[in-house]
Amino acid sequence: MSEKEINIRPLFPNAVTMTALAFGVSSVNMAFWGHWTIAVIFIALSGVFDFLDGKVARLLNVSSRFGAELDSLSDFVSFGVAPAFLMYLWTMDAETRISVLQHQAGRSEAIGIYWVLVLFVAMCCATRLARFNSLLDTKQPTYWKHFFMGVPAPAGAYLTILPLIFWLATDIELFRHPLFAGAFLILSGVMMASKIPTLCLKHLHIPADYSSLLLIITIFVLAGLVSVPWITLSMLGICYLISIPIGIGWFLKLKKREKGGKHV
Repeated sequence: MSEKEINIRPLFPNAVTMTALAFGVSSVNMAFWGHWTIAVIFIALSGVFDFLDGKVARLLNVSSRFGAELDSLSDFVSFGVAPAFLMYLWTMDAETRISVLQHQAGRSEAIGIYWVLVLFVAMCCATRLARFNSLLDTKQPTYWKHFFMGVPAPAGAYLTILPLIFWLATDIELFRHPLFAGAFLILSGVMMASKIPTLCLKHLHIPADYSSLLLIITIFVLAGLVSVPWITLSMLGICYLISIPIGIGWFLKLKKREKGGKHV
């Protein structure tokens, strides 16, 4: 390659990352105008492109520190700021939300308190991403192989907007109540910033005997996402919540087994 030639391969994964960021920022715009469904879809698309950028980088063998830092900045906006801001606008919508606050004098205080939760989610997401970057070159014990340390940023965004997904699936106003939605903001923030082990399926090997069952489940989920997307996403969200205590139990079992083996 001559000096005048430029290798454009590194641009492709960065372009995918920028696309993820564009969808994340655009979800804020959709939320501002009250297009809740499109806002959720944009965050979901941001998650899809966030998943693809790493795949593209490894496929082209162009992984770089710059790409990793760019990905973290994109994740902070798309999965820390955008979902929390979406929940703020959706829950604090003057025409539909304020009715749950019976006293006029308490409305400004309620809005201010809820904004604290938005800031909390954004800060917890930043903490999670900073810890992830700091541990990139650190070797973890083998019992961490099947686990994330805390909830990944895309999953944290999923937890943040889960009440909105429940509402889109059922149209039940309870899910829009500030206390209910606020609980999920606190949950997602705590789970992202914490060191609680959560399941990572990347290194999970499924026995061949169960491959057909896994294929059937995958087809069933895909069919549900096409035909009844909000109900399917709601059920997947519930399954993810259930997986958290299951993952903690499995992690403690593996940790005890490995540490016990070292003393044998």
